[in-house]
Amino acid sequence: MSLRVVKAGLQTTLQSAPFRGHRHIGVPAAGAADSLSLALANNLVGNSSNDVALEISLNGAKLCSEATAIIALTGAHCDFRINDEVQSHHISILISEADEITIGPAQKGCRSYLAISGQVDVDAVMGTRSTYQPAALGGFHGRALQDGDILAVKQFRGESYSEQSTPTQFVPSITNNMIVRVTVGPEFHRLNQDAQTSLFQTSWDVDQRMSRMGLMLNGKILETEDSGPIQSSAVFPGVIQCPPSGKPFLLGPDAQTTGGYPRIAQVIKADRHLIGQLRPGSKLQLVKTTPEQAATIYRKKLKLLKPWLGDSQLW
Repeated sequence: MSLRVVKAGLQTTLQSAPFRGHRHIGVPAAGAADSLSLALANNLVGNSSNDVALEISLNGAKLCSEATAIIALTGAHCDFRINDEVQSHHISILISEADEITIGPAQKGCRSYLAISGQVDVDAVMGTRSTYQPAALGGFHGRALQDGDILAVKQFRGESYSEQSTPTQFVPSITNNMIVRVTVGPEFHRLNQDAQTSLFQTSWDVDQRMSRMGLMLNGKILETEDSGPIQSSAVFPGVIQCPPSGKPFLLGPDAQTTGGYPRIAQVIKADRHLIGQLRPGSKLQLVKTTPEQAATIYRKKLKLLKPWLGDSQLW
């Protein structure tokens, strides 16, 4: 079967698991910005948690089915329709040839995930089928989808369709007001005492300057005790850097592998999928957590999800 892209929207890409083991040659993690929503969508259509799905950002997309298929939508709150009939999120849906799928603009959150039963027919690059646009790697010819693109799907499993829905306790709460837990970073000590306190007491606003590479946070200007340069060091998704402007910058999945700004905090692994749902205007509260607490929270979260998602991983 196949899907035809009628309107690709602002940025619709194919995403799955991150690139792993290639940071030494400058290839970042990339992969789905919200790994939990990806796993939930895939689970509903009978795919593995890390299979390819469409990641649809902010202003939605429109597609047309060219055969029977099972689909499911998770992630951002948005209007979801098939042939102009309103559909629910977090439920598997059987569609037929010529059905039109419309995902409206995100109202809460930033990114929606549309999973299709079977496997989107794109080649794996460096062990994943995710798209990393800055280097034109993976996905659909290394780029965002465009109007008129055709996505072929193989190993379709629609003949054994039975409706599935995500149990309520596993549906994430996605809002435009996020609380995210962080550990302090290796250069946290460079912030002066007032800035160290303000980092956790400020209600940060997500700036218009945002992408999969990262986003700027507006709020209290953070001042440092030592403004001298630091040696360029490793950075990862979820790192919060403090540039000379004093406006923190939160790194996303496509962030570079090294950076020269002080690393003042790191979003814990259990909460990192929430970064993918931050949008311009979102409010963000950072909560200080110890590394030991972060490890415990991650183990508990995977244990909580296991009855529905099995042995899945978050990144």
